[in-house]
Amino acid sequence: MNLHIYNSTEKELSEKKNPVFIGISVGIKPMSFDIATSYLNWAEKHSSTTVQILIADEIAKYNYLAFSHSTKPGALSRAIRDGDQYYGFFEKTISNLGKSGKFNIIRWNDIQNNYFSNTLKEVQVEFETNPIFKDDIVSILNKYIKRRKKPVSEEKKILLCQYLLEELPTLLDGIYVGDTNYSLILYPTYNQSGMSGLVSDIQNKRKHVGLSERLNLKKTIMVEALIEETPGTLIAT
Repeated sequence: MNLHIYNSTEKELSEKKNPVFIGISVGIKPMSFDIATSYLNWAEKHSSTTVQILIADEIAKYNYLAFSHSTKPGALSRAIRDGDQYYGFFEKTISNLGKSGKFNIIRWNDIQNNYFSNTLKEVQVEFETNPIFKDDIVSILNKYIKRRKKPVSEEKKILLCQYLLEELPTLLDGIYVGDTNYSLILYPTYNQSGMSGLVSDIQNKRKHVGLSERLNLKKTIMVEALIEETPGTLIAT
């Protein structure tokens, strides 16, 4: 895997001090058995406890509204159906590897708690009141739109910004499952959009210090896994 580490080093990661989660967008295509296995093996090797696999399904409704001419109910239904497929895919992959006790699969709805809500609220306020932060989000969005090679209206750009804003709490503060904070993130992505760099800058108070101080952030570790856009097969469930 082509990895880029933020807020840590390979040596520190080898010490297995942090619980790991893998953030899986239902927009990641292709997703083959080999790709998934590389993610799972890396996460198991570096996690201090059971690895969480977060299927980011419901949040994908913003992408479908922007790019697929869906209605709001239709976009949410499609996102959940895609989530079902990815859940089944990872369930089968883990079973095939004989590692059912090492991983737990969760979905977007499973991380909707007070930690997430409070962080999202502050992120939304920052976006609405800080034009520099807004510019940073729009810059990341424009790189994503350029890769998709589809025209997007200003109205639909707002929807896509919302995707990024709702993703940010999982990156800034990790995710909470029960009382455990999963603070080491394996983050598959098509390119270095700037999202990981922005998260690192906020956490280390190089940018948007007010947001960082209001959130009283613990430092998360992000490991970008760059995806090669080559043909692959999604295993049938």
